[in-house]
Amino acid sequence: MAKQGLLVLDSDIHVMEPHDLWLNYIDERFRDRAPRRVPRDDGALGGGVWQCEGKALPAYSDHPQRQAQNRARRQRSEELSERYAEAREREYDAVSQLHAMDIEGIDIAVVFRTLGSHVIAIDGMDAELAAANCRAFNRWLADYCQEDSYRLRPSAIIPLHDVAKAVEEAEYAVGELGHIALVLPSNPVNNRQLYDTYYDPLWSSVQEMGVPVTFHGIHAAYQEHIGNRFLDNLTMAHASSHPVELFLAMGAMICGGVFERFPGLQAAYLEGTCSWAPWWLWRLDEEWEKFGRGERVQLQGKPSDYYHRHCYVSVDPGEALVKQVIDVMGDDRLVISTDWPHDDSAYPNAIDDFLAIEGLTPDSKFKVLWHNAARLYGIDG
Repeated sequence: MAKQGLLVLDSDIHVMEPHDLWLNYIDERFRDRAPRRVPRDDGALGGGVWQCEGKALPAYSDHPQRQAQNRARRQRSEELSERYAEAREREYDAVSQLHAMDIEGIDIAVVFRTLGSHVIAIDGMDAELAAANCRAFNRWLADYCQEDSYRLRPSAIIPLHDVAKAVEEAEYAVGELGHIALVLPSNPVNNRQLYDTYYDPLWSSVQEMGVPVTFHGIHAAYQEHIGNRFLDNLTMAHASSHPVELFLAMGAMICGGVFERFPGLQAAYLEGTCSWAPWWLWRLDEEWEKFGRGERVQLQGKPSDYYHRHCYVSVDPGEALVKQVIDVMGDDRLVISTDWPHDDSAYPNAIDDFLAIEGLTPDSKFKVLWHNAARLYGIDG
């Protein structure tokens, strides 16, 4: 296809899950507990609200302080809905996604969940149910991507509530279903840090399979989460939760020694912008120099060294500061995502917005739009 002569690999495009996904795909013994849409109490149109285990999804979306914000967001979505008219008419099926990719100029997309991470974002959740929710989504997404298995590459959600089940689902999704990446929450699950050795069996399995782990935030969770501080302010919740949880996850993986223990592991921190990365790595290097000697886990280099060997971050299409990021830390670890079909996506002008950023060399554009993500996900050109 080539956009202005450049191939485009979207590191993180999304689906809108059908209302009956879990009812149709979950194992029979969990069907009564499967996530589902239920009518809204106010009788308003819009297809109802998602629930799992009696909890509204996304987390706290039924909170009184969130109601006005939710209505305003729905209104904004309706005002912008012409962009997604065809996709909405087709219920956001794979055909509509491929057509949107044609319009945007995307050659290949790695396909991510929308509600899929919300339905397991509950601390204390029955680990078997969390695993069943993941298995159902991963099966459905594999089928969805069969519409064009070259252009649509599935990424699997994984339950961190129980590491044995996480390993089992990762190996099933990659080995049996053909998923090319694993999607993990950027916030802690059951108050356990990512560097806890409890998770080492998962990192070991992922390293052996040779697929990346990707971290992708949500704006609130029934878990420890920065967005929960701002239930009365969606602007603050959304602006802070995605990047802050991502850079904390990256710091935990680096300074907690995960990459030290698993040198083949690759990780991406997606849809939280990239402009924080130079400051955060500088800060980690400074703090490690001061305090690292006393840490339980010892690193063989500076935290920033591990970023350059193990980590990727995604650029927002209109993120003009990417030029300064590249000046400071290079362009080998940057990828891009359009966030289609969410209401805050720049579709259908996302890639054009990126290409319009001043000061980027053709080589940097090639790396961000294609080469780096192809290397991350193991996709041949």
